[in-house]
Amino acid sequence: MSQENKLDRPREKISVIAVNLNEEHTIKKVLTTIPSYIDEVIVVDGHSKDNSPTIAKELGFSVILQEGKGRGAAFKTGFKHVSGDIIVMLSTDGNERPADIDKLIQKMNEGYDLVIASRFGQGKSHDVTFIRNIGNWGLTALINIASGLSLQDSQNGFRAIRRTALDNMNISANGFDIEAEMTLKAGKLGLKVAEVPTVEDEREFGVSNLRTFRDGYIIFKRILKEWGRNPPY
Repeated sequence: MSQENKLDRPREKISVIAVNLNEEHTIKKVLTTIPSYIDEVIVVDGHSKDNSPTIAKELGFSVILQEGKGRGAAFKTGFKHVSGDIIVMLSTDGNERPADIDKLIQKMNEGYDLVIASRFGQGKSHDVTFIRNIGNWGLTALINIASGLSLQDSQNGFRAIRRTALDNMNISANGFDIEAEMTLKAGKLGLKVAEVPTVEDEREFGVSNLRTFRDGYIIFKRILKEWGRNPPY
């Protein structure tokens, strides 16, 4: 990990879940630039066919195999294994900048329960296509209406959540709809939600596992499902 100074913060344990699937070209850069004050990092591997799990282990990181299939299933596996009071959700594909974990944690220290790294507003994305940009705008608008929140990027998976908040959500999504479910439930639970700007870099290697229309439809169905539900979950 990098050697940044520790942030001024309450003594809460911070865990990072880094989900991985065949990212041997980027996993080392991602894992070694996670801020040094992070207490726990667990790599959840989706049964990769390349050397990425071996690279993570050689760097000294704990690697566990994902249960089930899909992005949501990967993070749910991680949720069961981490012990932090604050959990950061990260991918190893190189799109996200681990240094921006600082921004997430600094905002969490202000008393927020969920902080999302936003690629819009003051943030920026070098990876989102025009179609995905339109889709993200539409899905975020629906989530804002359904949850009472006012967000610019409800779909970005790079985020931090407090364990106590997560435990009240009973997350069920197994795919790319996990962020929609989490964000909607946060609003309906009356949690404090904020965004911080981030820069999403263009993917250099491999291809995204996101399928724009298929996964967009799944996210849309998740929003409709959660729209009519209210806590407790």
